[in-house]
Amino acid sequence: MSAIRKKLACAECTRRKIRCDKVVPCRNCTRRIREQDDGQVERLRARIHELEASLREVTANARTPADQIASTTASVASVGRTQDTPETEMEDAATVLEFLAWGRRKNPDYRQVGLVAQQSSPGDITADDDGDDRSNNIETGGASALAYIQSLLPLRAQVEQLVDWHCECLLWYHSSFHSHRLRDELRDFYATAEGQIAHRQVDLQWVALLFAILTGALACAPRTTAQAWGFPKWEQTALSQRWFKAVSTCLHQGDFAACHSIYAVQSIATLTMSAHLLGFSNSLSVLLAAAVRIGQGLGLHRLGPEREEECLAPAEVVDREIGRRAWCQLCIQDWFSIPFSESYLIARRGVETTSKPRNCRDDDMIPRSHDAPTLTSYSRFFYDVAALMPSLHDALLVANTPYTRYEQVLDHDRQLRQLATQDLPYYLQNVPLDASWPCYVPWARRSLAISSSHKIIMIHRKFLEASFSNPVFARTRRTCVAAARTIIKEQKEAIDDGGPVLWIHQAFSVTASIILCLDLFHRTVSDPETTYHRQLIQDGLQILLHSESNMIARRGVHLLEALLSRERCRRSTPNVDVGDQRMSLDLVDLIRDFCEQSRWRAVSRIGAPARPSWPTSEMDQGWPPENLVGRANRQSILSPPSLEAALGVPYGLECADSLQDILSLASNYV
Repeated sequence: MSAIRKKLACAECTRRKIRCDKVVPCRNCTRRIREQDDGQVERLRARIHELEASLREVTANARTPADQIASTTASVASVGRTQDTPETEMEDAATVLEFLAWGRRKNPDYRQVGLVAQQSSPGDITADDDGDDRSNNIETGGASALAYIQSLLPLRAQVEQLVDWHCECLLWYHSSFHSHRLRDELRDFYATAEGQIAHRQVDLQWVALLFAILTGALACAPRTTAQAWGFPKWEQTALSQRWFKAVSTCLHQGDFAACHSIYAVQSIATLTMSAHLLGFSNSLSVLLAAAVRIGQGLGLHRLGPEREEECLAPAEVVDREIGRRAWCQLCIQDWFSIPFSESYLIARRGVETTSKPRNCRDDDMIPRSHDAPTLTSYSRFFYDVAALMPSLHDALLVANTPYTRYEQVLDHDRQLRQLATQDLPYYLQNVPLDASWPCYVPWARRSLAISSSHKIIMIHRKFLEASFSNPVFARTRRTCVAAARTIIKEQKEAIDDGGPVLWIHQAFSVTASIILCLDLFHRTVSDPETTYHRQLIQDGLQILLHSESNMIARRGVHLLEALLSRERCRRSTPNVDVGDQRMSLDLVDLIRDFCEQSRWRAVSRIGAPARPSWPTSEMDQGWPPENLVGRANRQSILSPPSLEAALGVPYGLECADSLQDILSLASNYV
């Protein structure tokens, strides 16, 4: 038998049936590989030329060519400064070019992102792209939408009054925009565009910011103030709701989801002042999520600490500060929603390195001390408070037992108390008012007492239900009840202080009254605290009745009335002790009757009844710390009139199935 000959020709030559020189690799394969490489190089070169041509076209069509060129140049240069190896540098440069081809901007240097008008990111390419920026931003029927938006804009004098009042009386609470920059842009709007929204040089996303400011001012203004502006009572709420919708319309007409701009982030962050008051909480939650993604696209989350700003022009310093302020408000909103959503969108990197705004005035941008009152100091403090929430959430997830989870709750309780004592700015403490301080300082103090009390409840929220039956968690009950008392008493004084109507006043009053109602069901009728808490609840109802146009107040009244009706039945039933409270506080039955009688929209989820409670000792005054606010007057106001006759039937409430859901009915966010 002859030996089998070993094949020497390569597989590719054998497949192609051509002569092979039997060298590895053979000449045919070497030539073919070289030709393929040359073709690939030519294709890459053609692609580079195509991208460069597109980049030149974008630069030539930009309204501010010098800024666009500087932005692109600095982007490539910054890669070389911040990377260590040529391989990494090439990888980032390729990504930057690829993102430009996609219509997106990957730029780690926020200084060059561009915050002023006409410097937003390139955005997506639309099917109607014909080189006209305005045509890209207006959908079918856009002209009609703009005409409708124009009809909602009041006279210039009224617009300026609303903007000035918002800057002086509301901006301290959220600090989402820069007052001097906004006023300059408003003057340009009337000088250049003559107040016409459809003008080609008007940025529709800036118009959204303007309407957000107008909405907040009109919705939060006291009745006498709105009347002085020329807005009758019937128009104040109706027009505020129209303006709120106008913000969304302007954002969509401005293609905010594709063309990212700081104006979109500012407008959504500013809407937090009015959304809950007007009944748009769900819409706001969606818009906030979009604003977070837009802010990340603009690089707001990578601003970091203040560095190298002494080399920047004043306008660039303002740009960075605007970004910090808007991002700070998004962080506050996102982190305070954790107890309700059980998740968060913005990662907490540590308050010492994250983009917290500087404590400065808008006229000179000079940093002030921690204790000086400015339009950003209140937000700076609550940024630190809000940062506790993701920390607590993560700690509770990794803890394995109720004991260790409760340890984390108590630890974050201590951290909040430290913030409210040692780290509280001087002007917010219980010290005499200085005549040189702004007019909003008294309102900020009261808002701080109400909101901080609510945040201590948020920290203990997971153990609130168990605290009524398990003595191990008795501290939670004492803390939450004391915080609820503080909220009601502070809100009673806020009615006549002449300040803005902040949505937290009504929302947190509902939360506090709910907690006191639940505490009533776990006390004997003869308990001396029962009478006091019942009167505080009546005070809370009277507070809500003062805000008949407030959707939170309207819903809260009906919810609290349903709880109080159960409590009245308990009092009318003799010989019912604390251990039989499940007969009086059947949450499932309460919610079912509540939804049916009020004809509110409900869902079919039904939960379990509340547990029997554990008798506790006398409540202590565990919140707030003494230096946070002064002692409020304990005098109660008169009992409210008939609740059924006072308000109309509200709408938009979903049924709940547990104590956690009932508390969520009161407020969903900050």
